[in-house]
Amino acid sequence: MAQRNHFPSDIATVLLAVSSLVNLMNGLKNEEITMEEFLRRHELDSKSILVSVKIPDWDRIMSISLGTKMKLLFETYRVAPRPLGNALPYLNATLMAKISCCASSNGMVVGDCRFAFGAYGTKHAIRATKVEEFLTGKVPSVDVLYEAVKLLRSIVVLDDDTSYLAYRSSLAAGFLFEFFSHLVEGNAESPNGYVNGYSTLMSPARHLDHGKVSTLLTSGKQEVELNKQYHPVGEPIAKSGAVIQASGEVVYVDDIPSPTNCLHGAFIFSTKPLARVKGIELKPKSVADGVNAVISFKDILGENLGIKTGFGPEPLFADDFTRCTGQYIALLVADTQKHADMAADLAVVDYDMENLEPPIYL
Repeated sequence: MAQRNHFPSDIATVLLAVSSLVNLMNGLKNEEITMEEFLRRHELDSKSILVSVKIPDWDRIMSISLGTKMKLLFETYRVAPRPLGNALPYLNATLMAKISCCASSNGMVVGDCRFAFGAYGTKHAIRATKVEEFLTGKVPSVDVLYEAVKLLRSIVVLDDDTSYLAYRSSLAAGFLFEFFSHLVEGNAESPNGYVNGYSTLMSPARHLDHGKVSTLLTSGKQEVELNKQYHPVGEPIAKSGAVIQASGEVVYVDDIPSPTNCLHGAFIFSTKPLARVKGIELKPKSVADGVNAVISFKDILGENLGIKTGFGPEPLFADDFTRCTGQYIALLVADTQKHADMAADLAVVDYDMENLEPPIYL
């Protein structure tokens, strides 16, 4: 769905990095593939169903426990125009790596690692496998990270029509650097001869004993050039009605008194995903408590149509068969909302499921 609507998925990047497995069903055939294979495929047809997504237990796979001198680092990153809300990201990433003490030096060595990047103009998230292979078995240093960043820039390639090309590309490099920055050995020189300035680092033992370690102090500046073409669109303005809403003076629907002789309704919902509806019975006490009528699809003069979507029309009420649990079966009408709700809860629907195949549960 995310690919079809050109909406970059954040969760797909996470699932790709942890090597999730996707279970698909097409007719009577079951198929289990990796998330990487699933993202490369075309969108599912109408006969295919995504049954489940399995996330491996990495603590068990990598044999990591509190008593061992190794650790699994896992971080997710996301940068969007707005830090909160539903703004589409410029870039998202999930980085995971196993680190352990190096026997030949006073540093940490990178073991198995997974790097996934998405939402930068491509159709789906990708794995930076060449960077993973390059860093595996190495002790992070300024030189190593410099080469890894150069390699990453050649992998995370943006299309020409993607907005903010340079900014998105720099984000990928920044995520990788921030992920490994606290493991870089102190006073190491960069390839251009400069000193990295990170002179006081924690020992490898402290890297393993703490759940979170501090990263390099960084600073940045971003200049945004405002476009006056659509002024005043984008300018901050006070919400209409905010004052009366905050003061409690606004009148909501529930605050409006019901008119004289007003009737109230409550839906009777299906409790079976697939069944024949033979009838609806009301408790005698419910009928006495102001129930006026029970309206079902048989009372509709025209078409039993509730809504039309891209997947086709959906009925307002269940007809001869229910199609899902929670589908509307009937509308119960009473003199008060309380009586309508109580009578609908006490209604008994007579179902028949004989000779019906069980539906597929997801």
